[in-house]
Amino acid sequence: MKSHTKLILAGSIMGLAAYQKYLALAENRSLRSRVTEKSLPLVDFIPVIKSPQDYQNALKKSETPYDMPFTAEKIDLFHHFEGQRDVLAYNPPVNSHQGKYIFYVHGGAYWGQPFPQHFDMLKKIADKSGARVIMPIYPKAPAHHADDVLSMILDTYNHFLNDDGIDPKKMIFIGDSAGGGFALEFMQYLRDNQLPLPQQAVLISPWIDISNSNPDMKAIDPYDPILGLKNLTYLGKEYAGDLDVHDPLVSPLYGDSSNLPPISVFTGTHDILNPDAKRFHRNAKKRGWDVTIYNYDKMNHVFPLLPIPEAQDAVEKIVNIIGRQ
Repeated sequence: MKSHTKLILAGSIMGLAAYQKYLALAENRSLRSRVTEKSLPLVDFIPVIKSPQDYQNALKKSETPYDMPFTAEKIDLFHHFEGQRDVLAYNPPVNSHQGKYIFYVHGGAYWGQPFPQHFDMLKKIADKSGARVIMPIYPKAPAHHADDVLSMILDTYNHFLNDDGIDPKKMIFIGDSAGGGFALEFMQYLRDNQLPLPQQAVLISPWIDISNSNPDMKAIDPYDPILGLKNLTYLGKEYAGDLDVHDPLVSPLYGDSSNLPPISVFTGTHDILNPDAKRFHRNAKKRGWDVTIYNYDKMNHVFPLLPIPEAQDAVEKIVNIIGRQ
């Protein structure tokens, strides 16, 4: 390649980088978050069902036992809790927060298994807070439905409380996306059935209405590189099984969140679930529920899992939330 061509190419690259930095500053966000957003459509965060073959592929995966990724086990140092294949755990090097536990429900639209970013974020939170992590690998749609998920997670929770003697007041529920929605509905269920509640909950980009009927979602759909409104609505309906999609057991936005522990919600405005997160916060203010929202401008769905400065900020906030209670 001739020298003048190299100079032109180098100049073009530098010009493009400078332009992207300018746009990031204009949007009051980090350059890394803007560049990452452009790459997110290349990542399959949730299954996309466009054909009968897509459904059959997802069905087969949901019937296949879960295998922990090599990196999660060897690098992030997660392990199977007490030999249980469907419950993972992580113990931080230093336990400085009086024996606290994070009971984590992962996202994936109830169809997908946890991905590497889950383990990376959880390790950061655990190492900084000293809290141990427990993560149930619940049964997945379409082979399984909402009642199967509730049964499995309830059994896991009761095991830790009754058999392992863990104080629920040392337990923090954290969940992202579908897992955030489940954490909220699970607390409503525990309260209604006079079962012990956790100390508090942190909901990351929670999916709290699987009907996706909020009209404000349509305006955000073009800006959300992870979730597609039509596909997500289909996944939610399949997951609900025999339940109506507005039933609080699958859409806790329609449930009663009074007399629950403190709830912190992390959400971004480039996430189609953001309108429901804000609606939940408005409901909380009207009804006196203990809900705090952290609304990040132009951040994507489950942004605290991403390798961006805004995620670092959210992780630090979550660590502080765990530590101050």
